[in-house]
Amino acid sequence: MGIWQAVVLGIVQGLTEFLPVSSSGHLVLFGALLNVSEPGMLFEIMLHFGTLVAIFAAFWPEVVLLAKSAVLLLRNPGKVAKLVKVDANCRLILVIVLATVPIGIVGLVAEDWIAGFFDSPVFTGVMLCVTGTILFLSDRAQKGSREMEQISYSDGLVIGIGQALAVLPGISRSGTTIAAGLLSGIKRESAAKFSFLLSIPAVLGSQVVAAKDLLAGPGSVESLPAMAIGTVFAAVTGYLAIRLLLSFIRKGRLVIFAYYTWFVGLIVLLLA
Repeated sequence: MGIWQAVVLGIVQGLTEFLPVSSSGHLVLFGALLNVSEPGMLFEIMLHFGTLVAIFAAFWPEVVLLAKSAVLLLRNPGKVAKLVKVDANCRLILVIVLATVPIGIVGLVAEDWIAGFFDSPVFTGVMLCVTGTILFLSDRAQKGSREMEQISYSDGLVIGIGQALAVLPGISRSGTTIAAGLLSGIKRESAAKFSFLLSIPAVLGSQVVAAKDLLAGPGSVESLPAMAIGTVFAAVTGYLAIRLLLSFIRKGRLVIFAYYTWFVGLIVLLLA
């Protein structure tokens, strides 16, 4: 893999991982249009590491508070019920754990079945149009009033189901989770923040699985300088994408991404 290919994939990964436009659909599309070969497993791990860095950089205060609450819960397992009542961040940790369960189940029981859809451009195009419809409907939802700390366990489960659906190519993880939050009556920016924080355990889990597969059957190793450059571009563009999306959400312009995914979905269907 050349430097320019790593740069392209890093930028695409960083932007589409957080913007509600489906990173998997765009990686397939750009790979076909620019003749960029599919990245190896090690490079995929590095790209996702770059997007994790972007989340930590954008939400460092929130990440630190949640990490402290997680440690508090682990050190006091017998006081969990009391802690979640008096500490909003402790309760939020449990909501995030609950919201992560659906994607964990899907990953365990349907991984091979889902992999088959990545070979179908038609399916990807249809799912991009579905993503656009989800974004359009959520943008029309009544403005919510609840902050992130007020997200209930049932809200977390609904948002988690939305995240699980995003394992399908063309379905945006950030799009479905933010939309589920908005439709649940959560404030726009709070829904977006929760979506980004929820991605941390999901990405970490996929990293662990990928690392195990890599150790079990190591393949060819791409150029280390190319991987490093791609990771940096994924982190920087990911951070910018987070800030851009938050700005659009504050201004109530999420519908722009609905039009975009409809357009890209139709292009994919026409090309297919």
